[in-house]
Amino acid sequence: MTTVSPRKAERSQRLLLGANATDAAGRSLSDITIDLLFVGALGATAMQMGMLNTLGSLAFVLASIPAGHMVDKYSAFRVLRIGLGAKLFLLGCLAVLSSADALSIPMGMLLCALLGICNVFSETSQTTAVPQLIEDDPENRSAGISKLIASLSAADQSMTVVVPALAGTGFALWGAPPLLGISAALGLLALLMALRVHSHRPSQGLGGTLKPSTEQGGMLAGLRYLFRHRLLLAITVAVMFSNLGLAIGSSVEAIFIINELGFGEFGYGIFVSIGGIGGLIGAAVAGKLAGKFPPATLLVCTGSLQAALTGCVLAAAYVPELWSMVLLGTFSLGWGIIVLLFNIAASSWVVQIVPEHLLGRVLSARRLFTFGVVPVGGLAGGAVASAWGIAAGLLGWVVAAALSVISYLAMRGPATR
Repeated sequence: MTTVSPRKAERSQRLLLGANATDAAGRSLSDITIDLLFVGALGATAMQMGMLNTLGSLAFVLASIPAGHMVDKYSAFRVLRIGLGAKLFLLGCLAVLSSADALSIPMGMLLCALLGICNVFSETSQTTAVPQLIEDDPENRSAGISKLIASLSAADQSMTVVVPALAGTGFALWGAPPLLGISAALGLLALLMALRVHSHRPSQGLGGTLKPSTEQGGMLAGLRYLFRHRLLLAITVAVMFSNLGLAIGSSVEAIFIINELGFGEFGYGIFVSIGGIGGLIGAAVAGKLAGKFPPATLLVCTGSLQAALTGCVLAAAYVPELWSMVLLGTFSLGWGIIVLLFNIAASSWVVQIVPEHLLGRVLSARRLFTFGVVPVGGLAGGAVASAWGIAAGLLGWVVAAALSVISYLAMRGPATR
């Protein structure tokens, strides 16, 4: 078997990071621009915006299994290039149609749904490619995988904090077409870098044996492997409850801060900004922490801290105003750091324990559950808050965050370091 050339592998890692960061910047810019375009220029109603978000979620869930199958069958690098190329074409269509005032809401929804599908393919490919760019040395391989996934996640986090602030100003100055054009240019740059990323060793199956695609178990092999692997299922359920809680909290958090506590839109914006700072801090330290601590330790510690931080939000409803500000500030700053580390721990661990010939399909199978609960959580949070009050919705967030750790500890089997 051909081993990884350290110099070439490092070069491919840098190119993958560059492609990921550029793609994330373009994705963040296009997301905020499309929302502003639909509301401002196209006059979309709340119902239509809800349909737009629902289509995006459905596209993500429905495309997950096919994306994983294609990544495993045709290689992560090839699918990554196809996904980025398709996104470039779709962004170009959006830019041209909006510039010519020919974009309608139904056409925009269709293009956005297709963009969501392309995002599934590119994101699955990026994570699946990681093991193929890491040296085979057993002593350094786990740390190398964790650090590279941490760097990819940090790039995503940084772009989602920095780009939306610039996008709002840019939209006010130039409108949607130039910003969509910039998104397309960023997509082109990401594609050019992705074209230069190559694996320097063949993918391995179980026991190091190469597996042709016809022997890999079909499109649903990832689901079957997920349910047979106790530790993998425990990690997945932990992330699922974490995302469920976040969806519940997101449905009531703004109303709680703006109306219930009376801090208004300005106060809410301050707490969001503090959260962005926390995210940037998390991005800065993620690589070092991910390589220093075992994934199991990071998962349990950060999951427990999530439960504690959501408790801060609930407690803010029952303390004086000054203490509410302190608790919410602590939550906002800590949340950006902790959630990023939690997701990195889970993702890097999955990549380490899943055979490479199944990795794409397993990652996609996990997304059915970890992301499929997001719309469910949003609806549940709104329904609970409407029926029993905002505090009940916040309590649901705390319970889901606690279940994330409890479910992992109960399902993992023998103690895992």
